[in-house]
Amino acid sequence: MDQIAQKPLIRVRRFWVVCAFAIALAFVIDAAFGDGALPTALMEGQPVAAQIGWGITFGLAISVPSMVVVFFVLPFSSLRRQLLDLVGRLDLGALNPLWISLSAGIGEELLFRGALQPILGIWWASFIFTLAHFRSGQFHSMNWQKLIYAASVFIVGLFLGYVFLEIGLIAAMVAHAIVDVVSLFTARRWLRVYSLA
Repeated sequence: MDQIAQKPLIRVRRFWVVCAFAIALAFVIDAAFGDGALPTALMEGQPVAAQIGWGITFGLAISVPSMVVVFFVLPFSSLRRQLLDLVGRLDLGALNPLWISLSAGIGEELLFRGALQPILGIWWASFIFTLAHFRSGQFHSMNWQKLIYAASVFIVGLFLGYVFLEIGLIAAMVAHAIVDVVSLFTARRWLRVYSLA
């Protein structure tokens, strides 16, 4: 982690730029290849309050057990180091984990669930979702920890796709943001523990 700490931090602004790009790309893809229904997809499904509630519930149901396994189950200690290496360059100060998580939840879900999934189907959208995490997951040098991470991203992508189909796009956005916010706040705590050791 020492090598990563020496590189400049990735700021929240970069995530909001990527979010804006993902939203614009989603609308372009929907207009060019879809049925132009992306704006209405936001309002489809269960009532907004129910979608938010389900999103929070599903996000916690995914992230809390995952974090417990990664951070407290001894055989996964190398996976914990891998995760901390992945997020070690992010600016996780103040409420930045929240802003990073919201930008990912909104931008990625609009693109992958709202625009791509209706065109390509849930499996291909989830596969492309996994490929989109290639750089952040450092998949170019694959090991078993990164393979577990890639498989987890794919499975979460499938799950978010089903949430979108059964409950609504807002629920998928909220669930995604909750998974990320729990993961990033937990990682921030562990990065501070390791820096004190």
